[in-house]
Amino acid sequence: MSDLSAFRYKARDAEGRRRDGTVAAVDEVDALRRLRADGLLPVDLIANPQATTRTTRRTPWGRRTAMSARARADFVTRLGKLTDSRIDLDRALTIMSEGRSGPIQKAAVGLRTHMREGGTLLDGLRDHAKIDDPATLALVRGAEASGDLPGALTTAGSLLTQRLALRRKVVTGLLYPSLLLVVAMIAVGVIMVAIIPQFRPLIEDRMDAIPPLGRLIFALSAMVSGLWRLLLFGVAAMLGVFMWLHGKGQAGALLRRATARLPLLRDVVGRGQVTITLHVLGALLTREVTLSEALRTVTEGLPDGPVRSALEAARREVEGGAALSASLRDMTALAPSAVEMIRIGEETGDLAGMLGRAAAEMREASDRGLERFLALFQPALIVGVGLIVGVSLYALFSAIVAVNSIAL
Repeated sequence: MSDLSAFRYKARDAEGRRRDGTVAAVDEVDALRRLRADGLLPVDLIANPQATTRTTRRTPWGRRTAMSARARADFVTRLGKLTDSRIDLDRALTIMSEGRSGPIQKAAVGLRTHMREGGTLLDGLRDHAKIDDPATLALVRGAEASGDLPGALTTAGSLLTQRLALRRKVVTGLLYPSLLLVVAMIAVGVIMVAIIPQFRPLIEDRMDAIPPLGRLIFALSAMVSGLWRLLLFGVAAMLGVFMWLHGKGQAGALLRRATARLPLLRDVVGRGQVTITLHVLGALLTREVTLSEALRTVTEGLPDGPVRSALEAARREVEGGAALSASLRDMTALAPSAVEMIRIGEETGDLAGMLGRAAAEMREASDRGLERFLALFQPALIVGVGLIVGVSLYALFSAIVAVNSIAL
């Protein structure tokens, strides 16, 4: 049975008279449908937590339904398309809230109610659409200053879609190596726990005659055999914590911080951040935002790290009278060709356009770097796994051969 919650509403009837009251419904979209079925035109709708009749709906895994990355990209793209067609924001959100019940429809209802109560679009996107993407928030923040909301939302939707495509490429490229690594770890665990201990009675009294590598493997096997329950519990606990963080929407940020510390991925992540930054800077400058304000807007949305520190230093230099190209010349993640494009844009008066071209070139370079990384990572992982299994088996059989040679 579906869970029901109570919603306070303000509406108008067919004769234009105001009606206030409460309606029990599964969610905001269901409440709107019930009110329209009663011949009422909803004006405002607010959840009433004190009158909730049952707990909120949850997924079969016990997690609250939430906006996925795909849903957030679709939400911004649809909102940009509607507002770009000269439909005002309130009407656009109403159109999106009238679709099939789902995360996008719920976010549209919540955002519309938030703005009718006087809230800002930026806060509403964070609270109701769960959008925490720095580029999207920077573009919306700039649009609040310039007034070009349709263009900002369209650009943000395009960036989110491109990022999804990049993530899909990475996930697809790492799927096979990850499965191979899991299978290899299971195989090595079985060898250490179930196979090698069976040969221990044969060499128990002849350990000095076994090669050093064989002694090492038997020592590791003894350690793993004594701790395998604890190790298995630790893996299960880590998996449980990860699933819990995933349910709270924090697993993605944790993975991003972890991958940003890996030497091989740090450059890829840094180039990706710089690419998005250049794209957003160019988009903001086309909306009559000053360069200093655009840098401040972009910097506020970036996570702590080398890119943010470099941009903060560049903003201070620009405010002191330096050119943008000069202030970014020492930025490690920025390609020299991109710096030259920015300088050309400053000389020709088309800084916004050249920032866009620099972002496109950086994106192509980032894609090439990612493809090279995946092309090298997959065979390297296969070779590494093969070496681990091969060395384990070689050490085992070398110990057996050594014992047999002594017996003969």
